[in-house]
Amino acid sequence: MNKIAFSVDLDDWYHTPLVSGASFSRYNNTDAFFKNWKGRFDYITDPAVKMLNLLDSKGIKATFFIIADMVERYPILMRKLKESEHEIAHHSLHHTIPFDTKTKQLTQSKENWEIELLEAKEILEKYFEREIIGYRAPGAYFAEWMIPLLKKNAFKYDSSIAYNSIYNKSNLKIKNISRNCFRMNNKGELSKAEDDFFEIPWPYLKIGNIALPGGGAFFFRFFGYHYFKRLLKQTLRTGSTMFYIHPLDISNERFPLQNFKYRPFYWINKGDKTLKKLKKLLEYFENLYCPMNKLSEMCI
Repeated sequence: MNKIAFSVDLDDWYHTPLVSGASFSRYNNTDAFFKNWKGRFDYITDPAVKMLNLLDSKGIKATFFIIADMVERYPILMRKLKESEHEIAHHSLHHTIPFDTKTKQLTQSKENWEIELLEAKEILEKYFEREIIGYRAPGAYFAEWMIPLLKKNAFKYDSSIAYNSIYNKSNLKIKNISRNCFRMNNKGELSKAEDDFFEIPWPYLKIGNIALPGGGAFFFRFFGYHYFKRLLKQTLRTGSTMFYIHPLDISNERFPLQNFKYRPFYWINKGDKTLKKLKKLLEYFENLYCPMNKLSEMCI
């Protein structure tokens, strides 16, 4: 039976690209943010605990993609995650996008990216006392050159590729990337080699020759329950897939810098509206959810 890998990206409000970590951010990275920000920064613990309680009530084991520099800053939340049975996966050291989002030219060397990759892996494995085998790129900005470095450093799967007809966050030139999990070679192509690892791409809704974006989070808040119900049903006909959410998506709080100048609708429909839709989605696809590491075992 085809499955849906349920994943949670543990980003706080200041990790959004408009605030830090991207070529167009207000702050270059989280270090710069914390040097300048003197107010409250933790807006994620309460909704994340709410998310954990919801998943426990449904008996769902998920994958939590964690930014490693959060381990020391969020002790209560990290302790709860450590005590849980959810999979822990890698979401970078500082949530920094290593290339210009428009030109795809490097803003961080590959050598430095690998150093941070390993530092974050070590932090997560030491704290959670379990092997880290999964990776998701910050903002889903994924590049072909990352693939051999992930394989070299004992990662078993990635879940960053967000193919659709609207935008392209990666430098992959391949058209019609599968929306189901698949074994991937160093060019991002479908492979049958046993030494290649797995990609668990974001699903998209196919209407004629158009691929409309999916995955979850903002698009789940924007398009809603019925859109994702249709998208996931369509995708499950051909194989297993994924869904992701941020705890902030179900938060009712107003975040600092919420009314971003360039993306005024970025936080549309967050809070109880999205929580209600999420509960409906969990109930409709009941018994089909699993963590990422279980799904990778079933990929073609």
